[in-house]
Order: sequence, then structure tokens, then C-alpha cells
Amino acid sequence: MQSYFFICIAISLLVRIIIKYGKATSNANYYLSALAITAWFIPYSYIAELIPTDVLQEPVIIAISQVSVVSILSSAQNHYYDLEQSLKWGLWALLGIGFVILVTRVARFHQWRSEIINDPSLTAMPELSTKHQVPIYSLHKVSSGLLLGIFNPVIIMSTSITEPKHIALIIAHEKQHRANNDNFRLMLLEVAECLFWWNPIVRKLINTNRFYIEARCDENTSKALGYSNYIEGLASLIILSHTNKLNTLACTATSNNKNNIARMKLLQENRKMTLRKKLAYLFITMTAITTLSWNTIATAITNEQSQQLNADQTKLGALVDFEAIIEKKNVGVVEHTYKNKIVIWVDFDKKVAIKVSDNVTVNFKAKDLGESVFLEYELIESTKTNEETIVEPKLTVNYGEQGVIEIDNPQLSDYAYLIKTTPSKASHPVVADNN
Repeated sequence: MQSYFFICIAISLLVRIIIKYGKATSNANYYLSALAITAWFIPYSYIAELIPTDVLQEPVIIAISQVSVVSILSSAQNHYYDLEQSLKWGLWALLGIGFVILVTRVARFHQWRSEIINDPSLTAMPELSTKHQVPIYSLHKVSSGLLLGIFNPVIIMSTSITEPKHIALIIAHEKQHRANNDNFRLMLLEVAECLFWWNPIVRKLINTNRFYIEARCDENTSKALGYSNYIEGLASLIILSHTNKLNTLACTATSNNKNNIARMKLLQENRKMTLRKKLAYLFITMTAITTLSWNTIATAITNEQSQQLNADQTKLGALVDFEAIIEKKNVGVVEHTYKNKIVIWVDFDKKVAIKVSDNVTVNFKAKDLGESVFLEYELIESTKTNEETIVEPKLTVNYGEQGVIEIDNPQLSDYAYLIKTTPSKASHPVVADNN
């Protein structure tokens, strides 16, 4: 989960820098910002679980912290905190709140749409509808023009717009939105904004993407109406029409003052995608995709020989250097000392039993946590008639480091336990074939 946030934040910041300084077209910036938003929706950890383990390479330990030593007197004193699981549950809780926000916004949109549809001033414009082959209406409430609806949108213009050049510009602009399915794109952005309401980076990317939906529509429409004519017509339309705060699920011909000015600047710059810009954007895109893939499959192995070896003989587990020293006591005096030292291969999530003496057995199970391993022990004492689990201690140990458990409690057991465990990550031992 930590790598999920790191990778997504890195891609988002890189995309924002490129958009700000790359001077590319609005179309290129739209798709680049969309890629950065999409990265936040890829569930890397769940996808990785679907990939067969025989095509994954063991992670490389790049840092080792100090030896961790844990003393446990009883299992009740041990508490295991799984940060990864906590982050996952926290993320799901935030997404759940986002879903509630989404339902609320959708309800508001339907209410706003109903108010427009039921407005007495809403009037059909059959001549323009027939001429442009799209349903067109006029309404008092809008300031210029908008595209209403998601799947079968209609164009609605302000009744205050009477200049033929303004009418032609609004219709051409909204028809371009319709051809691009931009209202559907806005709906997807609305979903993303609600689900990631807690993430300022995603919200910033969404606002950027919304802006470039309008800006790239300007680019395409100016090609059809003529570059100079479109700039002049849009400028006069912006001056003529006052802007209202409209629903974010509708494409409008004019936006707020800040966006209107930015759109005009982009049109005047008349940006072109040179070969250098294309190569730069291609490099950024491929870097992002490669990073996403690497984070998902955890460095897939390409060497055919290693791939075959892992497919046949590698199992996920750890090589454990295990040492147990157990003292039998009688009123504090040591009567017997039992020692057992062994290096053993342990498959993850599978229990291993080590008999230290005739009466004492140590069971343990290892769970992989990435750079560390979570060990669950069972200390079992037996007699001729009875077998009892005395304590079940747990601890987390980094690979290559030693974890120590000491138990010396006369009320708990007549035995004093000292158990040392050093796990190392390695491939499963391979038995050579002499034939």
C-alpha cells in the first residue's frame, strides 16, 4: 500500500510539471492528465495476487535495520499491528464516504436537470435543430450555452444570445463536445472526484482535466470555424455573457473568468506538437506505464532459465536459523537443559513443528510482510496423558535479523524458554539430479 501512494504521487507530480512547462497541445495535456488520474484507480496489490508466483522475482532487501529483540512473558502481552492492512481498511473507509458524496451529487444533478426541463422558458428551436441535426433549445437561466444530458445530450442556449456568429459558435462548440462524448467524460471525473475527495493531488488533476476538456474542444472547433474567427467570436461571447455557476456534469461554452482567460491564452498561443514534444510525451507515458507495471508484477523475471527453475522448484518461504534453549526448573533450580539448533526451510503460512525434548515441542508459522516476516509460535508441553499449549507468542523480524523470545514464568510453566530465530529470504533448496 505504501508503494501504491508513492508511485501514484510520483506520476501525478511528474505529469503536472510536464503539463505546466511542456507547452503541448490541449489534446495531449488532456490525455496525459487522464493517465495520471487513472493510475490512482489501479489496485496494484489485488492485481498482483492474480499473477502466478512463478513469474515473479523475489524482492531485494536494500536496507537492514538494527537487530530486534522481543521478550514475552505471556501471549496476552503481545500485540501485532499490521500497518499494511490498516492502510487498506482506511482507504476503503475513505472510498465509502466518497460513494455517499457521489450519490448526493448525482441527486443534485437530477434535481438541477429537472428544474431546467420543467422551466417555462425552455423552448425548442426546430429550425436550428433540423439544420444542425441535433436537438437545440433556448432557456433564460443559462448565460451562453451548454450540453445537457449524459448519453443523449441536447444543446441549450441562452435566449439572450441573438448574434448569428455567437449562435453558430455555441452550436459548433457544443456539437464538438457531443462528438467527443465529453459529458460522459465529465461524469467519470465526477466519480473520481467524489471517491478521492480526501486527496488534494487527485482533485487538482481532475480540475486540470476538466479545463483541458474545454480547451481541446476549443482547439477542434477553431479548426472548423477558422482560427481567427473562433478567437474573435469566443472573446466577444465571453464579454457578452455573464457566467453562472453550473453543474460540473454539463459542458458549457463559457466557463468562469479564470478558465475563460486561460482558454483564450491557449488559443492565442496556437500550440503545435513538434517532434521533440511528441518524444517527450511518449517518454513520460511509457515511463508511467512501465512504473505501473513494475509496481504490479514486482519485477517480472525475463530470463527463461530462471523462469523454468522457479516454475518447477521455487516455493515462497524463508530459510530460518532456529535455536532453542529450554531449561527444566524445580523451585528455581535448573535440573535439565535442552538445546536444539537447526537451519530449516519454512513455507510461508505453513506450520512447522520442532521437537526440542521428549516433553517440549515448538511449532511456528511464518508470514511474509515484504521486508520482514511475522512469526507465530506455539509452545507445547506434553506428558504421558496430556498435551497443553502453554503460550502462543508472536513477533515481527526483519529478514537477516534475529528475533528473540524469552519466557521464564514459574506460574506459567516449569520450563524457561529462550528461542532465537533468524529468517533469511531465499529460493527453495534444489536437489540435484544425478541421472
